[in-house]
Amino acid sequence: MTRAEAGMPHTTTPATDVHAGPTWRIASPRGRLVTIEGVWGAGKTTAAQLVGARLRRAGFTVQVIHYGGEPGSIGRLSAFLERSPLRARTGLGGYAMPHHSTIDVLLRLCREAHHHVSCFRPALAAADVVLVDHGVYSKLAWALAVLTETAPDTDPARTLQHLRAVVAPWFCEPDVPVYLDTPWPLARERAIARGRGGGDPAAIERLLFLPRYTAAYRQVLAGHKDQVARVRVGLRAAGDVAEEITGRLLGVLRAAPLSATAPGGR
Repeated sequence: MTRAEAGMPHTTTPATDVHAGPTWRIASPRGRLVTIEGVWGAGKTTAAQLVGARLRRAGFTVQVIHYGGEPGSIGRLSAFLERSPLRARTGLGGYAMPHHSTIDVLLRLCREAHHHVSCFRPALAAADVVLVDHGVYSKLAWALAVLTETAPDTDPARTLQHLRAVVAPWFCEPDVPVYLDTPWPLARERAIARGRGGGDPAAIERLLFLPRYTAAYRQVLAGHKDQVARVRVGLRAAGDVAEEITGRLLGVLRAAPLSATAPGGR
């Protein structure tokens, strides 16, 4: 059974727009966590916005979470991670100096822990559906790609096992991870078309990193193959992709009542 629209904001950030749920909610209910997964240029943000609007029209309360500017220590950490020599690269496919990859990954996971605990969990207590437009397995895939790039002799499966152990205490496993399956060359062209390339060394590095990132992403998702809703994007219009995602989500949302377990729990 769906629930009437309750005026939830269309987009939220980790520090804002956390509202109490309807007064009739009891026993600490939680909504469904849906993450839109995919590499840069796959169309995650567009898909999340379109799907969110369709789910609202179907009667669900929805929060679409996208990270913008973040205040306080998390904002300062984000600024540090973007400007620090920890990830300074040449613009030609390599690091400009030795990369402290373990420190870099741990700091990024600290930021991600804040998002899961301070943003995702309150949102799940307030809405039927929480849509995360930047994925959560994406962070594990990025970490895996970086760690294996700087330590190529290490077994990737063992590295991924260690990563999962680190995030286990706070990680909110999605109820439905939706993977926008886009070949990385096509994602690369889309990223360039959106201004994320074309002479900017930092942007070019991201594009050169895509093949490794894509491979790591597939390895991460392989451990969740029974839960992942894989959607082939190709050259399809964004509206068509969103319609397919919405149809699959409605099947899940209407199949069983919303859970009363703790957010992120299993």
